[in-house]
Amino acid sequence: MLKVVVDTSVFVAGMLTKNQASSPAQLISMWKNGAFTLVMSPQILREIVAKLIDKDIDHAAIFDLVRSIARLALQIEGIYESTKLDKIDPKDNMFLAAAYEAGADYLISYDAHLLHLKHFHKTQILLPHLLMRHLIENK
Repeated sequence: MLKVVVDTSVFVAGMLTKNQASSPAQLISMWKNGAFTLVMSPQILREIVAKLIDKDIDHAAIFDLVRSIARLALQIEGIYESTKLDKIDPKDNMFLAAAYEAGADYLISYDAHLLHLKHFHKTQILLPHLLMRHLIENK
């Protein structure tokens, strides 16, 4: 099963959209339906919840997402650190660290700093629609 780290930007886009056919919404749905294993660290979960609250997402929807993450995601300790993006965007290092710690196949993001890297160790960094294409083609 593919292991995937999903950036906060993708969760926010997926929760804000009214279009359930959008890549972020479909990606969240595909994860919940077992298409891949979501990798989650405590640092990433804290950021997701904080950003969703900042965006005024319904608290019940946030709670449902957190409950799904607790039940379905691969929970890692978040003990690894990365300094790769210290000079550009240090907050994005948590996604690289999680990908490395879990040996993730993919890191999915809309963040230009992450996407510019293309790879980090053995993890490929992609936009959401590219992972969806891969999942659909390899069913």
